[in-house]
Amino acid sequence: MSNLTEINEQLESLPDHERKAIVALIDIKTEDDMDKVLNRLDAMDSKFDAKFNAIESKFDAIESKISNLQWFMAAILGFIALSVKINLF
Repeated sequence: MSNLTEINEQLESLPDHERKAIVALIDIKTEDDMDKVLNRLDAMDSKFDAKFNAIESKFDAIESKISNLQWFMAAILGFIALSVKINLF
């Protein structure tokens, strides 16, 4: 594709009414292409958000399991300390 300077030079050589029509068509095409790009980006953003939320929920589940394990270990250590205190072992 030609660079913008060359395109502008070619447009300048056209009659005014033709130039306006061509520029309008270029604008329509550019806007349509941009809408497609934005829609694609929105779809990618939605997929990313869904994946991020799934990962976040997995980490929340792991965090909950670790918390439960900490409580269980604390209870066992408390039981051992109490057993030593009253000479069960």
